[in-house]
Amino acid sequence: MTSRTSVVVHAVGESGATGEFLGAATLLEPEFALVHRPLNQALANGPRRLRVGIFAAEHDIGEVIDVARIRVVPDAPDLVLLELAVASMAPAHGVPVALLDDPLGVQPFLEPTNADIVAAVRVVFDQTPRPPDIPAAEAIDEVGFVPGLGGFPVEDPLRWLSRLFGGG
Repeated sequence: MTSRTSVVVHAVGESGATGEFLGAATLLEPEFALVHRPLNQALANGPRRLRVGIFAAEHDIGEVIDVARIRVVPDAPDLVLLELAVASMAPAHGVPVALLDDPLGVQPFLEPTNADIVAAVRVVFDQTPRPPDIPAAEAIDEVGFVPGLGGFPVEDPLRWLSRLFGGG
């Protein structure tokens, strides 16, 4: 991946409006985002309605996409994936699974096992910056944003879209 794609995660209120900033994620594939710490633990313990803002400035992409489903990997409950309602057009990070050649030459490559896929997703997860030790609200008060979460939190990612397309 040559460009950076940022994913911000927001709650969705009862009225359907985009709510509070909750955390960040990595776009693994166009349909799936891997949730960063500490939000992963909160979502693993109790699902809620979510919406993501996906931004790839180098490609002039800004999207707001609802989350169709929160998936917790059974063999690794700290790995929480957001299944998006529609595929993103932004460049995805990808899952670095090493594909092995079939020694018998029957198939061009062997399908990775679930353990291989979990290990590859864990590599991406472990590369994400760790949040500060202080609670997120205190970090925002002190420095204006939470280090490692990709920038300034906003109340509504639609305002980012408006600014991206010249709306202020």
